[in-house]
Amino acid sequence: MSRHSATSKGSSSSGGPPSAITQATSPPSTNGPDGSTAETIKPLAGLRVIDAADGVGEMCGRMLADFGADVIRVEPPEGAHSRKMAPLSPDGSTSYYFACHNYNKRGISLDIQSPQGQAQLFKLLDSADIYLHSAKPSATQGTALAPDSLAQQFPHLIVASITAFGQTGPYADYEPTPEVIFSLSGWLSSSGLATKPPLLMPGAQPYDFAGIVGCFAVLCALIQRHRTGCGQHLDVSALESLAQCNTWQLTNASATLNAGRELVTLRSGTSPVYPLFRTKDGYARPVILSPHQWRNMWEWLGKPEEFAAPEWGETLFRMMNLDVLNPYIERLFAQYDMEECAKEGQRRGIVVVPMLKTSDVLANEHFESRSTFAEGEVAPGHKGAFVNGWMEIARQRLGYRFRPPQVGEHNREVFGEERPKTTLQGSEAVTEEGASNHSKDADGGTETRTAGAAGSSQAPLAGLRVLDFGHGGVGVEGGRMLAEYGADVIKIETRSYFDFIRTMLSTEMNGSFASSNRSKRSFGVAIRTPQGREIISNLAEHCDIVIENNSTNTMDKMGMGYGDLSQVNPKIVFASSQMMGSHGAYGDWIGYGPTIQTVGGLTWLWNFNDGDPPPGSVAIHPDHLAGRVVAIAALLGIWENLNSGAGFHVEMAQVENLIGLMGDVYLYESAQPNSVEPMGNDSPIGAPWGVFPCAGEQQWCTICVRNDQDWQALKEVMGEPSWAQSPEYETNQDRLSCRAELYDGVAEWTASLPPREVMARCQQAGVPAGAMFTVLDQIEDPHYQARGFLVETEQQEMGKVLMDGPAFAGSEMPDIDIHQAPMLGEHTVEICLELLGMSYDEIEQLVEDGVLELSLKEIAERENAEP
Repeated sequence: MSRHSATSKGSSSSGGPPSAITQATSPPSTNGPDGSTAETIKPLAGLRVIDAADGVGEMCGRMLADFGADVIRVEPPEGAHSRKMAPLSPDGSTSYYFACHNYNKRGISLDIQSPQGQAQLFKLLDSADIYLHSAKPSATQGTALAPDSLAQQFPHLIVASITAFGQTGPYADYEPTPEVIFSLSGWLSSSGLATKPPLLMPGAQPYDFAGIVGCFAVLCALIQRHRTGCGQHLDVSALESLAQCNTWQLTNASATLNAGRELVTLRSGTSPVYPLFRTKDGYARPVILSPHQWRNMWEWLGKPEEFAAPEWGETLFRMMNLDVLNPYIERLFAQYDMEECAKEGQRRGIVVVPMLKTSDVLANEHFESRSTFAEGEVAPGHKGAFVNGWMEIARQRLGYRFRPPQVGEHNREVFGEERPKTTLQGSEAVTEEGASNHSKDADGGTETRTAGAAGSSQAPLAGLRVLDFGHGGVGVEGGRMLAEYGADVIKIETRSYFDFIRTMLSTEMNGSFASSNRSKRSFGVAIRTPQGREIISNLAEHCDIVIENNSTNTMDKMGMGYGDLSQVNPKIVFASSQMMGSHGAYGDWIGYGPTIQTVGGLTWLWNFNDGDPPPGSVAIHPDHLAGRVVAIAALLGIWENLNSGAGFHVEMAQVENLIGLMGDVYLYESAQPNSVEPMGNDSPIGAPWGVFPCAGEQQWCTICVRNDQDWQALKEVMGEPSWAQSPEYETNQDRLSCRAELYDGVAEWTASLPPREVMARCQQAGVPAGAMFTVLDQIEDPHYQARGFLVETEQQEMGKVLMDGPAFAGSEMPDIDIHQAPMLGEHTVEICLELLGMSYDEIEQLVEDGVLELSLKEIAERENAEP
């Protein structure tokens, strides 16, 4: 299989879908931003994946397919369960969830529970590199399909178990839905307002968090296998994948408790930092944090004398006087349409974004200019707008190529193929013909950067070195993921332009910063000086990866873009993540996580259908998730490097990462216009469904009745109350039309019990249910404890704090590396000596000249030592 393929420009659609949708066909159709034909790099070309994941984690296989792997979707003869997952076409024949999670895959049908089906599966696994599945532990325990058995039978194979709660722990066999995972993850407890029930996140995003983390885990295992020749079993948990991304809640909560302060866990909606204001046609969201943003806002308001005093330039002062300020902004924004308002604000250097509906996003000029959506077949003869992949390499999209398969569509093709069996030889997996599945470097020699001792004594990314220019919550999270799995991550910092998260509490350390920057080293350098740029250039010679999420073109303007650093290190992998992407109509827009939710369509959809504005959440989503996509992109570059010896520039738009989590919603809206509306805690899948009040103040439990079997089980759990026997509730369709009455009936029962008791009783009967956990509940929860998710760390300037642990474990990987985050410049001298070969005198002179920066502790020690 060719690693790179030529592509041509896709034609624009007309008549049917909105203009923002680019037509795509099979084979792939992509083009450069200037319309020119270009080669698309497919880093995973040549790898084969057998994908039996169903529901949870299906996005993992889709991503691997996007990146070039041959992914074969295995379904039972009657079809996968996810083919019945909402949203569905009006006739119920097509699942938009299945479609957006399975394009770019081939499909076969196979009864893997039968001896004959298992024999066929095992033949496929003989020549495969990766096997994905989502079966509960109890479903495979003691069988030939148990992950440990498969890993033993196929020692070359990477077996990824991507499940709701992991392979171990008290909840391992619990019945999941995305809503149950969301409830247990800690996210629900901060979603919405205290005057309404906690608000569930729309769609099946928790399942995709697991798929994305699963993809990162698989890439780690592939890189490790390249060194050791050994496959392994990966245990990926959707619950932990989501909990990891809960806006630094765990570390900040433990720091608050350690300081003897009261921890507030009652939800209060969107932070006042991220308000919504009405416009002529909807809402717009401004964010005013920095002094220059406030100055620009003040000028836009007409320089009112009331706000001319210097204290209005202070964020805390403004937050304390919003009752005075906000009416002025309300009157200003009311004069504009929402997109006009955002454009004017951005032109003035102020963070302002429109609150787009699902239909708005599909028709928006920015997403049209980026080919964010591609028109393709959902099923034969049925078209819609697919989210067009997760990233671009050299401005070429790794996105939609061909439609999702029909059940068993490629049986004859796949079973008729002769593919050599994969065996183990030396330090690589090779085929029986003797050719390595994964080639040598460009010079013909083996890659030595990651060479080291084989087996679990060494982390999968050991030997890799990363320059982390991240700030806020995106790039830094990408660096954190790489550091925990063995890479030497060097955070590039300067006091002339702080990472604003580091100083958000007016010191150089806090829980949020510590969580995203643990396990790294810090290098303090004045990067805007000529000498600083030269030092960075010299560092890049010794590094494999650069991560950055600065404003568009910032790195190029500083002389540290991909074009600059690849000159000194052609193998460098340069991973960039910008809010709206580095190109497109809004490519120069600035913003933060909650503003991405607003312009990406999530804020509008994450709401009750009661006419009120969206209540919001404190989550900075998608920052943490986008960070994991950055880490995936970086490892794709390393894999390409191992094969071709070349590096590349890979780019992501954070807003597209968010949209990618709602691909089924956008596909549904494109195929069935005006079908998508906010649903609050209701679901088209079944009823009763939602978040129910329990005994105690602000205690809640999520219950999801998916079908008639669940309803019968729930009735028994509730003690067969008379109201539940009504024939009006007999079928699922009947119950969907009686949601309100069912909610009231179930709520009467749950109100008498603690949420954990409701969860336990429902789960024992096979009904999906999850207590709403606050961060305090998570700390005390036996499942989180059993899984080793709660990691106590000694953090300088803070003492002992809890940090979120791993979302996956590998059978051949050591425990992940979690140690304290560095102070700014803490490792400057060490890195200069170790990597740059500087003398102490050279370092001293650069410090004196203000080029190199040291930690505050070192600065104080030097001052005290002076005569």
